Amino acid sequence: MTAITRTAPVTTSAQRVFVARQAIFDRALRVHAYELLYREGLDGAAPPSCGEQASSRVILNSFTEIGLERIAGNRQVFINLTRSFFIDHPPIPFERERVVLEILEDVAVDRAMVEAVSALRRDGYRLALDDYEFGRAAQWEPLLPHVEVVKVEVPGIRWERLEQDLEPLRRHPVRLLAEKVETREQYRRLEELGFELFQGYYFSHPQVVSGRRLSENRQIMLQLLARLNDPAVTVDDLEQLIAHDPGLSFKILRCLNSAAIGLPRTIDSIGQAVVYLGLERLRAWASLAVLSGIEEKPEELFITALVRAHLCARLAGGETAFTAGLLSVLDRLMDLPMARVIGQLPLSTPLQQALLHHHGPVGQALACASAIEEQRWDEIRFPGMTTEELQDAYLTSSELAFQEFAALVG
Repeated sequence: MTAITRTAPVTTSAQRVFVARQAIFDRALRVHAYELLYREGLDGAAPPSCGEQASSRVILNSFTEIGLERIAGNRQVFINLTRSFFIDHPPIPFERERVVLEILEDVAVDRAMVEAVSALRRDGYRLALDDYEFGRAAQWEPLLPHVEVVKVEVPGIRWERLEQDLEPLRRHPVRLLAEKVETREQYRRLEELGFELFQGYYFSHPQVVSGRRLSENRQIMLQLLARLNDPAVTVDDLEQLIAHDPGLSFKILRCLNSAAIGLPRTIDSIGQAVVYLGLERLRAWASLAVLSGIEEKPEELFITALVRAHLCARLAGGETAFTAGLLSVLDRLMDLPMARVIGQLPLSTPLQQALLHHHGPVGQALACASAIEEQRWDEIRFPGMTTEELQDAYLTSSELAFQEFAALVG
């Protein structure tokens, strides 16, 4: 990772640094915070950097040019910083409550580093120790009284002696965060051992079980989605379908009348919503309202659906792209293979191909969205779009997603 310094000149703007995020969940699978992740030179103009200037850029670009709310909403953020940041202690341009400063695993822990970390803690900043290695417990010990969170990478765990390895950490009032959690079994085991925070692709991938049958509740939702997305549905059909479900009508009208949507007048009926939104966008909003009723799934999935919907619409254009973004999380919500889920929906062939194989412009937009989410930096691209344009489209989509989800759930 990279560090910030007082003296490194900042000559590169947001177009050269691509900022993404990864959710950090609590035990209830609520988003506790986001870790900000970044990469220089997606367009090949500059190689990935681990130097002082890169971190200076990411601080300025993330918090000054981009704006914290655009990428993280009202959540706390974790950001990786190396030794020089803590030693030099430059001005930090954001509120103490919003950020956790991560100490990278390769720092030299000496008196100067301990004093610097202690001073930041006294100033009210929260700190985390990144990629804690059990074999170096003695080295990390001087920092532990001053940090709030200790991050442990799951691939480096020796499960047969994990309880013993955790003993040095239990002597301090730190919160344990597990990184790179890949399976339900890992998550459950870590939870039992006292880990409070979790990060990894387990939380964003479908938990497919062979032979799984949909619950009655989800089967009903899927049937409603099928009716909403039937190409033969008319405006009158859609209006009646929504109006006959009071809960669905209420959700849609509450969301459409929120400041996040910004319609020019109050919408009092589904009929008026059709006039102002059009058939396709109302169909998409109704689909989202239906999906938001699925319980026992992290709210981050619904935010992801909205980010994808807006990003796909901005990249590929059209209401089909927006719908594709919303429906692209169906496999995660239903815990079934995507092919099986969309096989029960009357979707057009191009939309099916986009969802299943990332074919066509809409499929390329979905692939780009997925690459951003998983920080597959070399795959973040879309024909005709610059890195700066992609970053702006992603941030705008993220900002809208936070606002609209808040309006949807009230």
